[in-house]
Amino acid sequence: MMGQSSRLLLLLAFLLAADLSGGQSCYEPNDPEPYVYFSHKTAYQLILNSKFKPVPYCRPTFVWMFIRPGTSYPNTNESMEIRQLHQFKNRVIKNHEERRNGHLCSNVLDSLKRWEFEVNPTSEDDISPQGRMDMQLLARRMKDKMSEVLAKEINPNTFKIYASEDRKVMNSAEEFARTMFGNDFRSKIPIEKIENNSSFIGLESCPKWTDAVQNSEASLFRKSPEYLDMVSQMSKRLGFLENITDSIILAMYESCRYHKALVIESYPAWCGLFTRQELQLLEYHEDLDYFYKYGYGSEINTKVGCPIAKELMGYLNDVAKNDTDGPSAVFRFGSSAGLLTTLLALGVAKDTISLTHSNYPAQYRRQWRMSRVDPFSSNFAVVFYKCEQGDEENKVMFYLNEGVYDYPGCNVGLCSWKFFENKFKDYLGPNGCNEEVCHDKSRASDVRCGVFVAALIPIVLAYLSV
Repeated sequence: MMGQSSRLLLLLAFLLAADLSGGQSCYEPNDPEPYVYFSHKTAYQLILNSKFKPVPYCRPTFVWMFIRPGTSYPNTNESMEIRQLHQFKNRVIKNHEERRNGHLCSNVLDSLKRWEFEVNPTSEDDISPQGRMDMQLLARRMKDKMSEVLAKEINPNTFKIYASEDRKVMNSAEEFARTMFGNDFRSKIPIEKIENNSSFIGLESCPKWTDAVQNSEASLFRKSPEYLDMVSQMSKRLGFLENITDSIILAMYESCRYHKALVIESYPAWCGLFTRQELQLLEYHEDLDYFYKYGYGSEINTKVGCPIAKELMGYLNDVAKNDTDGPSAVFRFGSSAGLLTTLLALGVAKDTISLTHSNYPAQYRRQWRMSRVDPFSSNFAVVFYKCEQGDEENKVMFYLNEGVYDYPGCNVGLCSWKFFENKFKDYLGPNGCNEEVCHDKSRASDVRCGVFVAALIPIVLAYLSV
């Protein structure tokens, strides 16, 4: 027969497993390894699997990189969305402690009670201390692995650094350059600013882009059975009799992933309210949104990346011809839009089946996974190699986030230059990019005509009044 102490222990275990509303099993995360892949706001260290290894019988002679800024703070709009959670948090606590409707275990609720969100308005949308560390570590790894290329005399002819005027982009470039070239890098290699209306920035400078990305897929996904079930389960878990809004769900997710990226060792309170499956669902929602905003879902996106792909092919072509006047390394710093449209122009991370609101279960192994492709500090490197063995001297390899990208048609990522040159030969021609892709000629003509008519009106009125 069971002893008195054993019965008390069982009773205690039962009570600990009960929620505050009395009786039912309460919710707490039971995943031994919490899910940490949060689409394009994933911490870089959580996906880094550097395989930037030497290529046998080959030596690197040129490096080109596009680098997204290090981990940054939320922008003003995102901060406002997250701040609304302070009031919402109090409602959740009230549901548990007064109404007894909630289903969070006491330790989960206690974690939520301690949650605070404070970002100095002057720091919004700027690189964080973690982001600066991202850039420093990336520069050190590149300096180590590409030492043969980077061991040249440091001057503006040997190395090029470009960055957009955006504050977090420029600060990332400076942190990277300081680690790579020393504290006095400005006197050796000035960072060349790219104006915000330049095609080298990405879609932000494209007037036609806004019209082309009227994306209904992400909003349709929020009406799917999987998503609606997630909202219903979360609402009940938090003690609400009616479903909470999409804006609250997305604000919770935003707080969760920003906190995790800014403090990697943390286990954010709002993350702990989602199950692993729900976080995967929200990750897909973000990927779906980006697929049409910046990805293969909109045809204009592949064309916007053309100027950067054309620049890259020009550099590689010069190296193949043994032109010694060009730089040994080029580092471009820009936004997700610039990076992703460059990848599109080169056919990287392309799925055979498009992402849609209705094929979520079939996209589990999708290439277009922003957690892997475009986390904070994401980067894309193209390295030109001169080889002593094999069928061709000139080789090219892609590295996505420091891992070898196994490009179709290449040998475990190592591509023949002839194959690469032939595949993207259009970028080398004089008409490699359609300059009208972002600017409608007829629309521009209409504007000019309107300006001309407007200028004539005062003259006509003056004439009629005589």
